[in-house]
Amino acid sequence: MKLTWKQKDFESDIDFILFHQTDDTPTWWKSGLYRAHPSLDFDYAQSLPQDKRFEYLTDNLRKIRNDKQADIENSIHMFENAWEPVASKLNDAYSSAFDINCSGILNDMVGLVGLNPICPRDLSDNSFSVYYYFDPNYAVAMALHEITHFAWFYVWQQHFKDDVAEYNFPHLKWLLSELVVETIIRNSDIAKLTPPPEYIAYKYFYSMDIDGKPIFDTLREMYINRKSFPDFMETAYDWIRKNEPELRAKIAEAEK
Repeated sequence: MKLTWKQKDFESDIDFILFHQTDDTPTWWKSGLYRAHPSLDFDYAQSLPQDKRFEYLTDNLRKIRNDKQADIENSIHMFENAWEPVASKLNDAYSSAFDINCSGILNDMVGLVGLNPICPRDLSDNSFSVYYYFDPNYAVAMALHEITHFAWFYVWQQHFKDDVAEYNFPHLKWLLSELVVETIIRNSDIAKLTPPPEYIAYKYFYSMDIDGKPIFDTLREMYINRKSFPDFMETAYDWIRKNEPELRAKIAEAEK
């Protein structure tokens, strides 16, 4: 397993940013951009038709990128330095967490540093975005979050051999992966690579119950008591399929 860091090109960066700034995107998702870049006017942007909003954001974020170019380059160097002590321990930690030998997989991962405070991933090329203003230790934690997704879907595909298009938003397999990163990282040697942040998964998941039990307690028991890693995957997927309507309703309420 190997990760390199480089700057995300602006056009790709803005495409992912605008994906979360459409008319039908919940405010919960939209607002993070404006907290990250206070020079952007949230109320003004929301008053614009979507096409004009996209123009406003693109023009202003281009200026921000140009103004912050030196800071972005410096962040890449800091992220590389913070990652260096983790890199040599990555294979062992993930091999233990996923019950497989990870030394020969995912040697092409890339952390793309840019303006987006939301950190999207691209499973087609094992890349993910990282906000340049992150503390280096938090950037490492975010990298481990995304690497856990990559490893999860690598093992999932080896076992299920299903359609990789279902691994992305808004499919149920994507949603399950957003839950299990907390379970796998918190309860494995991955947590020893760097202190995990308070919230590894989306914050609102931590207050959600299913059948009167916190969802992460349920998933932790499945993971700890697994007969094999595919057994955990199958058990977790059966659980989320059964409880999908309730879980999606609670997410929709949380994202209002």
